[in-house]
Amino acid sequence: MDPNVVLMDVFTRTVEMHKIHTHPLTSRHTRVMRWISWKPPDWPWCSLNTDGAHNREGISTAGGLIRDHMDRWLSGFGMMIGSCSVTVAELWGLYQGLQLAWNSGIRKIKVEIDSRCVLQLVTKPTLEINHYAPLIRAIKDYLKMDWQVSISHIYREANFAADYMASRAFSIPLGLTIYHTPPLGISPFLFKDAYGVAHSRSVVL
Repeated sequence: MDPNVVLMDVFTRTVEMHKIHTHPLTSRHTRVMRWISWKPPDWPWCSLNTDGAHNREGISTAGGLIRDHMDRWLSGFGMMIGSCSVTVAELWGLYQGLQLAWNSGIRKIKVEIDSRCVLQLVTKPTLEINHYAPLIRAIKDYLKMDWQVSISHIYREANFAADYMASRAFSIPLGLTIYHTPPLGISPFLFKDAYGVAHSRSVVL
């Protein structure tokens, strides 16, 4: 793997973790307990949740799912990527999710990701020296197409279904797999989301 890519990934992940977890420089901020749950979009919007995963062997995957305002499954995907950083995997998840939503004819999509790093990469100006630049440009091209897209950060506790889709992709062949119906094993996560089951998290105000 290109050492520059590794260095960039370490830097961006460090920035993200610094913002999320307690750090001496941010100790002046108040931390409170919040109950976090996934919430469906308002009609007539659909919701896209994506995520990336990375194992100890250096293999990365991505996954995601699309649901409507009634929590109904519309489509999902898993992607076995191979050797890459977790940030690249999360970018691939976002790209494949947007592509799937567009090709499914959805024109109002609420995108939710649990990486602040990726959110900044796709919503801020892209530096040409950034090793993620081609993939980021491809994502931004989708964001600028003729549809309504909102993209926001959510906590991991509200993104467990997408996390499952990404983790499940470690068991699929190399490449992209589309799921027109919910795959085996995701039902508990869909059930919890549908009923608004919340998980506790300490957050900085």
